[in-house]
Amino acid sequence: MNTLQAISLSHQTAAVQYREALQFTSLEATAFLQTLQEKALVAGMVLVTTCNRTEVYFESESTSTQQVLEELLAFKGIDNPADYQHLFQHFTQSQETFQYLLEVGIGLRSQVLGDRQIIGQLKESYQQANDLKTTSPLLHHAFQSLFKTHKRVHNETAFRAGASSVGYAALERVTDFFPRLSLSQKNLLIIGTGQLGTDVAKYAASFGFTHITLTNRSQDKAEALAATVNGQVLPFEAFEAELARFEVIISCVSGGKVVSLPTLQHLPQKKRVLLDLAVPLSLPAEAELVPGISLVNMDDITSRTQAVQKMREISIADVQRIIQEDVQEFAAWLQDLPVAHTLQELKRLLAQVVETEVQNRTNGSAPASSAATVSTSLNQLLRRPAGILKNTQGPDRQVLLASLQTLFHLA
Repeated sequence: MNTLQAISLSHQTAAVQYREALQFTSLEATAFLQTLQEKALVAGMVLVTTCNRTEVYFESESTSTQQVLEELLAFKGIDNPADYQHLFQHFTQSQETFQYLLEVGIGLRSQVLGDRQIIGQLKESYQQANDLKTTSPLLHHAFQSLFKTHKRVHNETAFRAGASSVGYAALERVTDFFPRLSLSQKNLLIIGTGQLGTDVAKYAASFGFTHITLTNRSQDKAEALAATVNGQVLPFEAFEAELARFEVIISCVSGGKVVSLPTLQHLPQKKRVLLDLAVPLSLPAEAELVPGISLVNMDDITSRTQAVQKMREISIADVQRIIQEDVQEFAAWLQDLPVAHTLQELKRLLAQVVETEVQNRTNGSAPASSAATVSTSLNQLLRRPAGILKNTQGPDRQVLLASLQTLFHLA
């Protein structure tokens, strides 16, 4: 019988250099999915790859998590696989794999508790697999159930309220000055593309920004990030001369002041929002006295995120209750799978017998409606035994299933 399984390398198990080595581009992900499908190692597979995790969820009858892990490391050309093997978590039973998927998708296992990005990343990963036709019945049901659970958590708890990510909270603060619907017309400059700058850049598009510019002391790093967010790059040594065209400026760069007060004082007067997320501060505190400029610092953002974090921690018990309820529902569905399979096989067998007999008695000229009549009749015929099977549990159900399979030679 097929099982839902997973392997996972994440920020919980591996340092950043290992996570970076196992990140997949979109083209690599496509090639890896297709490779395992061509080798017939799995019935279906979804690859999740983000800056914090690389995970493979797959359905298989006999392929182990270790085999899939070896395929992944070989595909990525890892020369020292032994250094990576112990960094992966293995989930080998359908129910535990599904529970882990829910915990990841809801944000319980994220660096930022309740991270909003992960559910979108999981949806994109599932859609990619679906487009490539590498999904399967177990994967389909698991991911659709995840999306339903995510909606329950959003509607029934305070776990999704507010923003506990500094990057997300910073962009929310921007909407206190500019309506969210107007952000597509605003020019955004992000100074610094470390972890915080990357966080801001990746959330910016979801807020409506379409004109995103990055600058960083290491231009290669800025260009790599710009390619993922459809942004532009300014050389770090030249960005100060270009400040006039930006309405929103977010500084995430450490190392002291990067913009001088005279530069800000000589900008054409217009409404601008400056967010200083650096420690120590990288923008002059006096900037808030410049006409047209609103300055927000890290303390303002942190106070917001701490309050949200506390609210989310209080909501964890409610989230875990919902997860357990949906895991039990998934487990019940798994228990019903052999019943559904057996009934489908029995219906298929009986339909073949009846249709053959009809064709024989009508000399192959049965009316077009006969197939529908056969299907309706068989559904009615099987309704009672189907009900008995579904209402029978444990060993008694197994005896009934085995008897049907033996009597009718079902697969």
